[in-house]
Amino acid sequence: MKKLITIFSFTKLFHEAYRQNSPLDNFSVQLQELINIDIIELIEANKARASEKSNAWQEEAYRNFERIGKIGITPSTELNLDNEPSELWDCSFMRALRIFNERNFYVTNCLSNKKSFKENENLIKSQIKLEVFRNLPLELYIDKSKSELQNPTDHLNENFELKPSIIIQEKYLERFINSLDNFTLGNSKNNLLKIFRGENITEDIKFSCPANSVIKFFKDRHTEQIIVSSKADIAKFISTYFMFKKKQTQEFAYPKLENIKNYLTRSLPPSGTSTTIPFVES
Repeated sequence: MKKLITIFSFTKLFHEAYRQNSPLDNFSVQLQELINIDIIELIEANKARASEKSNAWQEEAYRNFERIGKIGITPSTELNLDNEPSELWDCSFMRALRIFNERNFYVTNCLSNKKSFKENENLIKSQIKLEVFRNLPLELYIDKSKSELQNPTDHLNENFELKPSIIIQEKYLERFINSLDNFTLGNSKNNLLKIFRGENITEDIKFSCPANSVIKFFKDRHTEQIIVSSKADIAKFISTYFMFKKKQTQEFAYPKLENIKNYLTRSLPPSGTSTTIPFVES
């Protein structure tokens, strides 16, 4: 049980150490050790006590999405979305940590809802992504000059690429996809399901409504905490997968990342009217 407590408290402990400028040298080795543990086997051996703590662990993992998003970003009065990620934010340790916490979130989701680990596709996908970092030395960049920086996971890119992804509470996922599918063109429903599961798609997802309508739909779901991921992750996700028709050329194109960021962080609605995407019932 002690190992499980360590697994589910690790991300918060790292965040606190980082925030307090404490030494971080040992965290890379610790994370590697935790990744190598079979968490499903460990939970099965401590099922009763793990179930008792599942709600608290799930809440902690949920909060960690925001904590991780702030690590490596220079504090500023400007919107964080306007800042470029630092080498710390994008080093192999941080990439592994984000997936590690995502996996933990889905594990606790299964525990809380008394669902099978083997049937949760989101959990399976995050486990697969985490396997890439098993037994891989994790580099944690701390105050290194750019001349010294070297991405330790470059050699993985030929066989593995971390695509933009967002986390949606699983109980809302079907409603979420059905809501968007009503405004897509072609064979988009299957592709929507694939990208939310972290799979690759070979066909662009095109929308019949304006980009602002889709962005507002994501923004509203984020406000309702149906989308767990940060607005920065939402912006990358939309700009990577979704295409909209330009008024001037009537051709489909991906929206600009900066435009999506600006809309997501805007406090007042834009002038003019746009199509409303309702959040349909299941």
